[in-house]
Amino acid sequence: EMAVPAGLPSCIRVLLHWNTTRSIDEVKHIFLRGAVVLRPDLVQDQIADES
Repeated sequence: EMAVPAGLPSCIRVLLHWNTTRSIDEVKHIFLRGAVVLRPDLVQDQIADES
């Protein structure tokens, strides 16, 4: 990772594509440990659960 303010010191990113019949509301994005800072727009519920 390049140096970004409030970023992670190191990160392994994985991108998966798949076809599903599920709606976007049924898909849950999982970010481990401090990785929630990478996509706060996707993990509002997860952040609230950890508080």
